[in-house]
Amino acid sequence: MTTDRADLVLTDVDLLAAPGDLREGVDVVITGGRIAAVEPAPSAAREAATERLDGRGLLAMPGLVDAHTHSAENCMRGLGDGLPLEPWLATLMDRGGLYSPEDHYWCALASAAEILLAGGTSVIDHLVMTPISADGFDGAMRAYRDAGIRGGVAPLVSDHDATVGLANDLGIDTADLRALMPQQVPTMDTAEMLARTADAIDRWHGAEDGRLHLLAGASGAQWASEELLGGMAELARARGTTMQLHLVETRVQAAACRLRFGKSGAAALDDLGVLWDGVSLAHCVWIDPDDIGLIADRGATVVHNPAANQRLRSGRAPIAALLAAGAHVGLGTDGAASGDDQNTWIAMRLAALIHRDPDEPWVSADDALRIATVGGARALGVPGLGTLEPGAPADLALLDRRAVGLAGARELEAALVWSESGAGVRHVVVAGEVVVRDGRLTRIDLDAINEAMAEQAARRLAAPASGQLEATVARLTEVRRRLAERDGRPFFGP
Repeated sequence: MTTDRADLVLTDVDLLAAPGDLREGVDVVITGGRIAAVEPAPSAAREAATERLDGRGLLAMPGLVDAHTHSAENCMRGLGDGLPLEPWLATLMDRGGLYSPEDHYWCALASAAEILLAGGTSVIDHLVMTPISADGFDGAMRAYRDAGIRGGVAPLVSDHDATVGLANDLGIDTADLRALMPQQVPTMDTAEMLARTADAIDRWHGAEDGRLHLLAGASGAQWASEELLGGMAELARARGTTMQLHLVETRVQAAACRLRFGKSGAAALDDLGVLWDGVSLAHCVWIDPDDIGLIADRGATVVHNPAANQRLRSGRAPIAALLAAGAHVGLGTDGAASGDDQNTWIAMRLAALIHRDPDEPWVSADDALRIATVGGARALGVPGLGTLEPGAPADLALLDRRAVGLAGARELEAALVWSESGAGVRHVVVAGEVVVRDGRLTRIDLDAINEAMAEQAARRLAAPASGQLEATVARLTEVRRRLAERDGRPFFGP
């Protein structure tokens, strides 16, 4: 029994502390932003609590963790249907244009709103800035502060493009280009990128009583120099934070890494000291079989993004094999123009659905639920996050057990994965604060967010194109075509 006065008690609630651990009709006592106790109802803490939330007919479960997204895509939804990643990314960067700090603020607020309303409580925003700046960091971090979500921001920065080397190796002339991908053109030297990230970590990491996180980051193994990759890893360790970057999302990226390093991207990261238990690796679709054991041994977290990987024709990450090897796996929606929403329920369902070929290992509903909660929590480096045991952060969603999806549930965990969409979410609590009550955001204005997204979408659509997009897409398509030809695979354009 808890003796401290509770800040919040969830009364008479059914608690799914973790998959397979359902406790019916309990009081969940929250003090100082953490789960203080789970007690039979009615608990002694109930009457003295500062606030009580009636949990009758509700299921309390760990809040979902969106461990990889790009908030700047919220005003670019529906872009480039049918394009594979490289031409799609060139299109996104060309048509997206520049973002002001206020643009970043509203885009991040849009991510937070959609995630919270669907029962998510944490996000890692791999933030594209144009260019990396203190104001850009501040725009996104202010949004996550204001929304009440557990928010993490990792800078998406680059100072190298190994795609150029791959193109040259395939006989494609790139003499007129510093980079094939528009966002990879360096805007400042590497030391300055590291210094600006260090400054942002010092100002934001651990703010709001530990609810906000500033991560180290890089765009990807093929888009960053050894100095940038190693420097960001060293910075994360020195400042007590974590790091995120992309790893071999496509065949092109895997081939570029292999040519550049003479080994797989994962093995190269290991040589540079980047593969450790504080790094999260988005995608990992084209890792080598030997990489699976290496990633597991080093304790790194793979963040699976099934919606974007299917949408952009990148392939399927070997998630079942990673789980079987004991690797840590989290779940991401990716950006709203690639994964097309910020709803982790959809990503969770896809994570179980697309890994069910009859002759391959499969991903169970329990697996999917774990990677959407405790698996993704590792990427933020918060002990206990993703569970609802005493001492864990009080980050949870309360769902109506009589709503569509759960009303007819026979196997609760499976029904959550296969039948829930977020429509059953009634309340959301982050760090002990009710940030969604009765399906409505308590801290931020959804109408204002949607108006800001409509304004940004219209403004970017009206902006003139750079004039280089068609040539860039053609060059990238030729890289894909010649790589397929070299490897004896069919090629499907563009």
